[in-house]
Amino acid sequence: MAKQNASNALTAPEFERFAAGDEAELTAFFKQHFAYVTGWLIYREKCPQDQAREWYADAVLRVRLKAMQGEVSAGNLRAYLLKTAINFHKMEQRRESSLLKRHERFLEQLPPYTDDESFDTLVQEEETAGIDLKQQRNILVLQKALALLGDGCRQLLTDTILHGIKVGQLVEKYGLKDARGVTAKKQDCKGQLQRLVHKVLQQLGWTADQISIPLP
Repeated sequence: MAKQNASNALTAPEFERFAAGDEAELTAFFKQHFAYVTGWLIYREKCPQDQAREWYADAVLRVRLKAMQGEVSAGNLRAYLLKTAINFHKMEQRRESSLLKRHERFLEQLPPYTDDESFDTLVQEEETAGIDLKQQRNILVLQKALALLGDGCRQLLTDTILHGIKVGQLVEKYGLKDARGVTAKKQDCKGQLQRLVHKVLQQLGWTADQISIPLP
């Protein structure tokens, strides 16, 4: 097995082995471009390090599959590899953005939390208001998840989602450097809330299809 040349392009024999599924050639290709592609994702695309490695590994396998299917040539595969990894990252960003927006819309409709409210009581009180059983479960699960959330995160979500306060106005309150810091903290808090929703579901013995809260 020969090393890739300085232009980062595979030679014809190397590409032939790569496209034939040769594991040694795949390993060499993976190592050759790892630093360049993951570095680009982390520093230019602001991708978290663990995700950058994941998208890179997925992109390498995608490129190898395309080579095996005869859909790419031996030219500069690095450019195609980089584009593929970036696309994986951007698709995940769009998915997360859509999920967070749906979660925000649901939180905006959430009634105030009361810690002594049991599910049976909730059902009795809400039946007269015409709220269906799934919506009642949504309310209970989110209220329990919010109760488990740390005070700082619960207050931040209350300020930004329920009270509609702009993140730029909360920098000093939460001791963060700038509005980007508040936004990042807000997203982290919503991620924590989503994980707590899963935990509450397990505690109640319910499954995700019994509620309509947006989940990852």
